Amino acid sequence: MDFMSMTYMVIIIVVAFFVTTNVKNNLKYKQENMTVLFSLNEDDKTTHLISSLIMVILILFAGISIIGMIQSKIYTNERVLSLVVMPILMMLLYLPMMKKTRISSLGIHKKNYLIRWQDIKGIDYFKPDKKDKVVVKVLYTVAAKETSVELTFLKDDPQLETFKEIAKEYRNGKKKGKKSGK
Repeated sequence: MDFMSMTYMVIIIVVAFFVTTNVKNNLKYKQENMTVLFSLNEDDKTTHLISSLIMVILILFAGISIIGMIQSKIYTNERVLSLVVMPILMMLLYLPMMKKTRISSLGIHKKNYLIRWQDIKGIDYFKPDKKDKVVVKVLYTVAAKETSVELTFLKDDPQLETFKEIAKEYRNGKKKGKKSGK
């Protein structure tokens, strides 16, 4: 096995790990009766575009490489398999990055990471910028460390008001449950 083959195998293992973790988390969320309330229209448009371009380029280069190897007749089954498996695994890895940010009954799903309502410590709503976009900063705790994530809405977007109502409802519901001893 040469260095390139070993590199492909390591990348395939890493990507397979992330894909299986992603599938496992999605199954766990379904078991918790997660309901998607809505998806954000304005959030992470640049990430979605870049992820789509990377997938298209990856598929294009893999196709060109496979055709080139077959035409030159200097291919091994191992290399063809790695050139077929790699783009498929990378697509599976990038598909969650292409998903829109979702607001659900469990919390906020951004780039396929769940920020649970009970982990949210605060939500800051900033004034609209020059492009009439409102940035919402969500402060939350993960592994005993406070961090934040930003969501983007348009100034007069009804999704912003819906988000405010849902955040208030779910975060207040969490606090009431703690007071009653649940």
